[in-house]
Amino acid sequence: MKETLQTTIIRFVRTAVQIILLYGFHYIGVFIVTYTKIPLPPSVIGFILLFMCLLLNWVKVEYIRDGASFLISFMLIFYIPPLIGIIEYPELLSPTGVILFGAVIISTLFTLFITSFLGQKIEKREELFKNKSTKLEMRKELEIEEALEGDEESERSTINH
Repeated sequence: MKETLQTTIIRFVRTAVQIILLYGFHYIGVFIVTYTKIPLPPSVIGFILLFMCLLLNWVKVEYIRDGASFLISFMLIFYIPPLIGIIEYPELLSPTGVILFGAVIISTLFTLFITSFLGQKIEKREELFKNKSTKLEMRKELEIEEALEGDEESERSTINH
């Protein structure tokens, strides 16, 4: 029981630190937008910085995976308040409002599907990369073993002659 509690605490702290790291990228984006007046949302700048750091291997996926998974699990909650806000305005229920409501629903579903699709593609690519690197390591080990066996055979033939 003690190990389970300890493991839970470690996982909680790790996830919290990873979320803080992700927020750090957001706040760096806020700083950049504030002082450079770039006409982009700070979160977009933060995501671009995070993406660049991931590409350059300055930040490894393992450093943010649990925190990002935790935040993604609550993503649907962030889509609900705007939809509920629409109901509070009766004028939005006019024919124009219905079209607007449909556009909001379609764009929300589109965003969810694209996010899910890209997440699955990235996960498959990551899995393929892991499999390729494992196969490459196994091939190198096999080549080393074959080279060592070849050296042993040449030594034996030299000794026998």
